[in-house]
Amino acid sequence: MSLLQIRNIEARFGGVVALGGVTLDVPQGLVYGLIGPNGAGKTTLINMVSGLIAPTSGDIVFDGAHGPWPIAQAVRRGIVRTFQQTRAFLGLTVRENLRISSVHAPDTMHIDELVEACGLGDVLDRTARDLPYATLRHLGIALALSLRPRLLLLDEPAVGLTPGEVDRLGELVRRWNAAGITILLVEHNVRFLMDVSDHVAVLDRGRVLFEGSPEACQRESRVIDVYLGRRSGHAED
Repeated sequence: MSLLQIRNIEARFGGVVALGGVTLDVPQGLVYGLIGPNGAGKTTLINMVSGLIAPTSGDIVFDGAHGPWPIAQAVRRGIVRTFQQTRAFLGLTVRENLRISSVHAPDTMHIDELVEACGLGDVLDRTARDLPYATLRHLGIALALSLRPRLLLLDEPAVGLTPGEVDRLGELVRRWNAAGITILLVEHNVRFLMDVSDHVAVLDRGRVLFEGSPEACQRESRVIDVYLGRRSGHAED
């Protein structure tokens, strides 16, 4: 069953077409990977699903409810996102950030559960601005998880991480998914995305180039030509 349905979504900014009629179905309970070259429209798409911007045309349906919706309503419905740049209260401690976020959760999640899930136990009393980069990324995800998402939108969560940190992130993604959270993952690190995703879609110039299994994606000549092949010599891809 599809938790999220995206139907013929278009996004136009002046004369620029960021999305040109995208249709996708995100099944409930899966990790759904979304890749594509820079400018393909990936972040624009999740901005629309999360309520940051409205589509020019088309339809977004989440669990039977039709969008678009403002971001606060999206959160109440269970759609929560992270950002490429972690959004946290940098002057507050990790503990304080989690308490503030948990206050606004639909039902209170105990802080200890988030701390254990995201490996934040050793930094609870450190201010967010003093955290190592990878730990700050985990805090951003913990803040999103505190809102009890049904659909978690991860926007480039592996950017800037070391290979070991990426492996740890992969373990966490699988763990959250196993706990019942559907995940839409936007990521440039193709190896990471292929490893954790159950299903993959590829965007190119605002349109769907491919949709299918990670194995089929890596064999698809159009994807290799447009994206994978172009970057095959880069360690993060």
